[in-house]
Amino acid sequence: MNQLTVCITGSTDGIGLAAAKRFASAGHRVIVHGRSASRISDACAAIVQSTGVEPIGALLADFTDLDAVYSMGRELAERFSGIDLLINNAAVYMPVQTLVPEGYETTFCVNYLAPVLLTSIVKLRLIANGGSVLNVSSMDHHSAVFDPFNMQGERSYSGYEAYARSKLFNIMFTIDSASGDNAVRSNSLDPGVIATKLLHAGWALAGDDVSSGGEEVYETVMAIARNGWNGEYFENLRPARYSPVAGDATALLELAELTGEMLRRFQI
Repeated sequence: MNQLTVCITGSTDGIGLAAAKRFASAGHRVIVHGRSASRISDACAAIVQSTGVEPIGALLADFTDLDAVYSMGRELAERFSGIDLLINNAAVYMPVQTLVPEGYETTFCVNYLAPVLLTSIVKLRLIANGGSVLNVSSMDHHSAVFDPFNMQGERSYSGYEAYARSKLFNIMFTIDSASGDNAVRSNSLDPGVIATKLLHAGWALAGDDVSSGGEEVYETVMAIARNGWNGEYFENLRPARYSPVAGDATALLELAELTGEMLRRFQI
């Protein structure tokens, strides 16, 4: 396929870094993202060492800070106007409830609200370039429910439920983005059980090597391009059934409206 310009959020370690290496090794133009300059520098060096290819750029933003996410989105849209693909991969698992400075629950902000804001800023660029979005979700979304009064664990909190909810919201955002006015081709996937820091924070599982997760992301992107898929959720490189909750029209509308209110102060 044609050379892609791809930004992968959370690409300083884990699945994100493995995916960045895989895309670079295949000749694509990679933009690295991380939350610290030192980690970005280390990741870029690791990509060069592994592939012999240097990323075309790097972006710094802590996803617990929505103003930083907004600035990152503006920089991404302006500096890399040829962007073809945004992979929303950055995520956390928080066993104990914590809040970001703006007051949002951390898992909700990092895993859902920040990627929605980022995508909204670069969306017009992606549409103009015939590009697309891939949201990294999880099969754990099947256990989540949509409750507008408990979106951030307001009634009760558990790390697993917060994570599962955020991954449900990722798929709902994918479905919403893929249709209607100003739609951008959007899909989501479960990358498998991968030995990342996130996995070890929430589960007593070994997991596959991160390279397997990077390969899953890369090959899913290739399959989407070959088949023109849109609005799908993938497991093992194939469209899979997502939770009925994710496709509920009333829930989709309510989530979109609530999210819009939360992000209203940004010019998007």
